[in-house]
Amino acid sequence: MSQYSTLQTECLSVFSSFLCLTTVLIAKNAVAQAVPNTAQDPETVQPNEPTGRQKQRSPTPVFSGQQMRSDAIVPVGNGETITKIVVRYLDADGNLTQGKTKPKVITREFALQPGDIYNAELAREGLRGVLDLTIIDRARLTLEKTTGNQAVMAIAVEESGRLSIGFSLTLPPPTALQGPVKPITVNAISNSPSGFGGGVQVGLLNLGGDNQELDLGLEGGTEKASLNLGYRKFFKHDQGIGVNFFNRRGIEAEFDGGEVEVNLDSNGDPWVTRLGGGVEYFRPLAKDLQGAIGLSYQRVSIRDGAFSTDIESLDELGNQLTVSDDGQDDVLTLNFAAVLNKQNNLVNPTRGYKLEFGSDQYFPIGEADILANRLAANYTQYIPVPLFGFTKGARTLVLNLQGGTILGDAIPYDAFILGGSSSVRGYDRSEISTSRSFIQASAEYRYPIIDFNAFKKVIKVGGSLFIDYASDLGSADAVIGQPAVARDRPGDGLGYGLGLRTLTPIGAVRTEFALNDKGDAEFIFTVGDRF
Repeated sequence: MSQYSTLQTECLSVFSSFLCLTTVLIAKNAVAQAVPNTAQDPETVQPNEPTGRQKQRSPTPVFSGQQMRSDAIVPVGNGETITKIVVRYLDADGNLTQGKTKPKVITREFALQPGDIYNAELAREGLRGVLDLTIIDRARLTLEKTTGNQAVMAIAVEESGRLSIGFSLTLPPPTALQGPVKPITVNAISNSPSGFGGGVQVGLLNLGGDNQELDLGLEGGTEKASLNLGYRKFFKHDQGIGVNFFNRRGIEAEFDGGEVEVNLDSNGDPWVTRLGGGVEYFRPLAKDLQGAIGLSYQRVSIRDGAFSTDIESLDELGNQLTVSDDGQDDVLTLNFAAVLNKQNNLVNPTRGYKLEFGSDQYFPIGEADILANRLAANYTQYIPVPLFGFTKGARTLVLNLQGGTILGDAIPYDAFILGGSSSVRGYDRSEISTSRSFIQASAEYRYPIIDFNAFKKVIKVGGSLFIDYASDLGSADAVIGQPAVARDRPGDGLGYGLGLRTLTPIGAVRTEFALNDKGDAEFIFTVGDRF
């Protein structure tokens, strides 16, 4: 049997297992919906069967446009004893309706239990957790006095739809899963394709009424093609487990660009194919500190096209592309990621800081026998600095410092790359280096220009002045195959410029003009924040 047939068999085996899991979960979900939550559950209040045009309205609580985490307003309380906690399911008009979510999914967000003395701060934290659930659109909490100094704590929720559609395959950090879903700890990590493209992800939410989800993500472009199948089960809004299977193919920056063009013997670009999957467990480690740990396996091969069966281990100059001689490496990693987030706003921070850390421990398996640990850290500080601007709004100095190193085998397709719109602006991606170690620093001043309304949304347009610098610390020749040395990359670089940053419903849209220290210019248009 050929290597390609073996690869196909492995793909079909994993894919069939995933489809079996999907079928079981969907069947379980169908059974759960066929027998909805009823008033027999002491934690739930449901309507009776409506007659004619009759509608039942929730006595309390009702929504008042409350849906964001910052809108978690709760009663102050007066030392009431909680006799019972009830969950009411409402539609968008405030009418009682049948709920699809199990009550425990809502109540487990609260530290308060029946018999406890009501505490407004604990209630607020619990309500914030409910509002952070992707399956809940709106929520509100009230106290309903009963006898003496006793009360029922009532939680009203409006559930979201069961289908989600997004245009990014990346999960919010931190996650220990690999493949297209992995958010980068530092912008210099090389294991992602280059080129123009886009993706779509479709998810089934709240399977079985227990906050489980299945996702299918597809990504394509001029130099990439990816598929990701994922499953996540949440124990709380910020705690749970995840599983994914992926097949990612693309031209990665470590083997592309530079002063010297280096291709395969066939004169084609090296396409990195990653077939694998993993499992993870994520949870909060402390206040504002979230962590994830997981185990992942990949089979990495180098080919001369997206769907080629020809596997290469060397480039046209004889430099190694993989560790093993047959062009296929087995990569087993224990992955850890953590984020300490002290920003004042997740969408448009203007003060505070964020620290991200990642560690990937490689275990020697197969012919490649890779033993290494890749460490990376990313720190961003937001400082209010009222220098200048053209309208009302925040004026912010953003300082960013990133660094990383690989202890052990520095494999080229998992090394650090320097240069590009998310690294040193003014350089192309990986134009500065592909290295074992690096340090990168940026400073950016953001100021408001104009606000306007479009499609019933406020669009904020701001300007930016920036400067970036990165160095490989002389470690390019320590990477297996020395891709930076073969392509005559300089090893360090400086970039600076100005730009427009527009906050839209789909995220920050950046339009920037940058120059580098060699006198080259670059125009950048991208969706997504720089830090």
